[in-house]
Amino acid sequence: MSSPKDTPFTKTNSKSIYGKTPLESWVGTVVSFGSQKDQVEGGWGWRYKVRIMGDNTNTDQISDEQLDYAYVLLPTTAGSGGAFKMRSVRISQGDFVYGVRGGGAGAPTMILGVFPRTASQGSGDGNFKNLSGFGNTLNKTKTLSGEFNEQKGPNTPGVTALDPKTQNLSNRPDPSSNLESVGYDPKDDKVIDNMETTLTPPVTSPSKEWKEGDPITKGQVKTILNGKTNPPSPDYNYTDTLIVAAIGQARTQNLFSASLTDTATQKIAAGGDGAAIIAILFPPELPVNPS
Repeated sequence: MSSPKDTPFTKTNSKSIYGKTPLESWVGTVVSFGSQKDQVEGGWGWRYKVRIMGDNTNTDQISDEQLDYAYVLLPTTAGSGGAFKMRSVRISQGDFVYGVRGGGAGAPTMILGVFPRTASQGSGDGNFKNLSGFGNTLNKTKTLSGEFNEQKGPNTPGVTALDPKTQNLSNRPDPSSNLESVGYDPKDDKVIDNMETTLTPPVTSPSKEWKEGDPITKGQVKTILNGKTNPPSPDYNYTDTLIVAAIGQARTQNLFSASLTDTATQKIAAGGDGAAIIAILFPPELPVNPS
């Protein structure tokens, strides 16, 4: 693996010091991440192997592994990492990038920007063919309709975009059916002033009896555990087995984390009472400094 001492930054000479010879611009394609796995998974800095047009041809026999690395220069908004100010570089394999090469022979090659992909972009062939950004351990998803970034933008599958050219206030769909769905008559002209109350879903009472297999709330869990304190509640005399089942149901519903659930279950097995279990599952909130 390369380290800073192996880079041109510390091996300067009269020709490679910046400013002695003019900068050269270049364009090229980032090769597959599989050909630069060591760097991508844990290398030094932000570097990518790039096949540069002019240095390389579409038919040469130079393998991706033999290509040199290009260094990425970040914008000032990305941060260097100092004071933990940083943003990751978003370059993918197959991206077409632009950069400069400074100071003549042996000077580092630097990436300044990336060309956005277009929806009409073809796969191409040869050494500069367009690769999908997905590969290796990064599996392709159906989050967006394609791998491109242009003014039109990719669509989210299953979502119909609203076209402002064809829909306006005069021809928009009738929203009356939405009123019916919340229990209001669209033909009634009375003022609706209790919409929040109408739309507020009913809340399960913490005192509602819980039976194994039923859904549960945090309030019910706390009530059940209060029944295990000394003296016990006359209305809730749950066995340890049912208490463990209740906590397990709450974990299934993601009301408690796995670690809290395991700790509480171990405490029950050790003979802990309801107050001790409540202290585990319902830790006090941290005080907030108003200033």
